[in-house]
Amino acid sequence: MGTMLRLPGDLAARLDPLEAAVVNPTNIELREAAVVVLLMRTDDGPELVLIERSADLRTHAGQLALPGGKPEPGDGSLANTALREAHEEVGLPLGQTQVLGRLGTVPTPTGFVIVPFVAWAPEAWRPRAASGEVHAVLTPKLATLADPDMHRISGRGVWAGMSYELHEFAIHDPPLWGATARIVWDLLERVR
Repeated sequence: MGTMLRLPGDLAARLDPLEAAVVNPTNIELREAAVVVLLMRTDDGPELVLIERSADLRTHAGQLALPGGKPEPGDGSLANTALREAHEEVGLPLGQTQVLGRLGTVPTPTGFVIVPFVAWAPEAWRPRAASGEVHAVLTPKLATLADPDMHRISGRGVWAGMSYELHEFAIHDPPLWGATARIVWDLLERVR
């Protein structure tokens, strides 16, 4: 686990364009949500910002997630939704974040199609739990997430005519799983 992972210089080129159409691969009408895969530069390799959701939330209580949520009227774009939510949840300064592109959309059985944006956090910024929805902030190294000993496929799911792998990363208790794990896996595949 002590290895360092360097992101490729052409990371932005490996991502989907910001303005790409939102793809819903199901035959079900889904609402859009946006998350930010927020990367922080450190001396020993990039870290990812994750939140542990508060235990008293109605949905996804206690789960690990990426900062994000549902669009609000003033957002103007899904990228702005993701950044606004990160501001509310982990104190991300607005207007100082470099959004590089998008990962593949992830439809969920809870009725959403999640649009993940990849961004670099401002240089010296550190995240903090800035909302009652956030129990804790985790910043695992990408090298840890990329470690084969940390990852497993716990099965396969089928929903709305789509089949997908169930990824799990043993970085915390509870582990990182579900839609967030699928998004992290997509990032790692593009970085490799």
